[in-house]
Amino acid sequence: MNIDLRYLGRSEIRRNGSDETLSFAPNLSRSPVFFDGQLRYPLRFREAMSALHDVVIGDHKFRKRDKAAYQAWRTQQDEAEVQLRREIYDKTKRAEVERIAREPLPPNLDSDFRRLHSQYWTARRKWASELMRSDPELFRHLVPCDPVVTVAPDVVFFECFAKDESSYGCLMVDRDAFEGERKSGLGTTNVDYSIALYEHFQGLRSYRPTRLQVDPTGFEVKLEGQSSLREEKIELPPSWLKGFGQISSAMGLPGRRVELSTEAVYSLLAYLRRHREKTGPRSLRFLLEPGARPRVVIDPFNVEIESRGARYEGEQPEEIKVWGRRRLMVLARVLPLCERVEVVLLGSGLPSVWIAHCGEMRFVLALSGWTTNDWTSGAALDLLSGGFRSDSAVVDSVTSHLKEHRRASFSELRALTSAQPDVLMGSLQQLAKQGQTIFDFTGEVFRWRPILSVPLSDALVGPEHPELLAARTHWRGGSVRISRDQTLDSGRRMISGVVSGTAAEVVLDSDGVVRNGTCSCSFYHRAKLRKGPCQHLLALRMQSQSATAGTTSVRRAEAEGTRWYERWFR
Repeated sequence: MNIDLRYLGRSEIRRNGSDETLSFAPNLSRSPVFFDGQLRYPLRFREAMSALHDVVIGDHKFRKRDKAAYQAWRTQQDEAEVQLRREIYDKTKRAEVERIAREPLPPNLDSDFRRLHSQYWTARRKWASELMRSDPELFRHLVPCDPVVTVAPDVVFFECFAKDESSYGCLMVDRDAFEGERKSGLGTTNVDYSIALYEHFQGLRSYRPTRLQVDPTGFEVKLEGQSSLREEKIELPPSWLKGFGQISSAMGLPGRRVELSTEAVYSLLAYLRRHREKTGPRSLRFLLEPGARPRVVIDPFNVEIESRGARYEGEQPEEIKVWGRRRLMVLARVLPLCERVEVVLLGSGLPSVWIAHCGEMRFVLALSGWTTNDWTSGAALDLLSGGFRSDSAVVDSVTSHLKEHRRASFSELRALTSAQPDVLMGSLQQLAKQGQTIFDFTGEVFRWRPILSVPLSDALVGPEHPELLAARTHWRGGSVRISRDQTLDSGRRMISGVVSGTAAEVVLDSDGVVRNGTCSCSFYHRAKLRKGPCQHLLALRMQSQSATAGTTSVRRAEAEGTRWYERWFR
């Protein structure tokens, strides 16, 4: 997908005496967005933005060692040795001949030397200058798209996506973190970003007043004839945009909130930095018990770290495994500023969201299940939702409200639309997949944040998951037979049955979300629930939630779902 970016100048740090201004150049091809305010704590902003930079350049995918370069180097060395021996022989022979014959040197030797010497240094200076400048081609390879900044009524936040599409970073800064605020224009835009700008961040100091400015002059000057106006057309990978939408959608899924103390996270990162595992498993195991402090076990070392913070408030004991722990190293920059770290766990092998609370700032790090299980295809988060469905009227109503007010809680949107929780949640997820909204864990509100100037198309977002489509076919065709529907503790249900001749068993929580199950099909055999439930488990869930499913009615499921949403979205 081609994206047009138009910048007037470059983002930079401007110094005026003892004052500094961190000026971001916004994308002029989008609606005007601007902000100007002085940072109260420049060092916190510097460390948080540096951590965001580490997310952007992160690429933890395993790559098999390529020995082609070494073999080519060895061949080159052998050839160079042969050439060196030949040159020494020729040089010695020529010297001996010259000594004997006393012949003069070639008349054009000096001119040839000067010509070749000039050619070499001209090419070398050109190469050095290109490396010193911000090379768009090279930097687009590192950062598929410039960071996204959103100016909201209560916060200013920056978002980015990792190179390997497995990590997402968001820095939220309260408007109270600024003083002497001059002007602001609400909205979302891209800002020009370069490695040189990151290096300038490191020069921010607490003794120098620093202003954060999303430069409004780019929208006020006359653009014709501006030599500093840059227009870029970049080929943005569809997976990058789709992954951005999947992250926003995943943030509204049911999860377990776990609070870790700062020293627990420090111990975790310190141990991982000092020790390198040679065998699996390479997971973090969260041991959660109601009323007890959370414990984290580092595999395969079996090292247990107990948090000294708040106690777990869940309803039942659980053990949840997450992967991708090496990507947590980006938290090292913000850890000295942290008061506490909150973790939202979606389930074993599924994405996790880490929130570092740093006073007036919050750094959000969302990780996919593991590096190769990216947000675009591997997580299959749609299959884990509680059968959410969208409604066009609800989508339009939510869109109009969020465009006007920029933020709203789940209860406010329910009162506005009078929609059932599953319909409202499905509509919000549709907007998230289109890149229009984002769920803010720190404020527990939905925010209007269009990732592009237009919604992502259905062709880009892609069709529904094949397992979900197959499950609907089984259900509508009447090929689902439930043999047992048993109520377990904490409102869970265990459902057994046969779907088109395949025996399956699924465990649902009170919201209809698949928590466990077993099936004999190949999809389940390959990945269990790590890629979402198979079509047979989904068909059992659909049948159990339909009006003809035994003693359980749709009203009961909706009532239980309503209670859950009231607990989750306060």
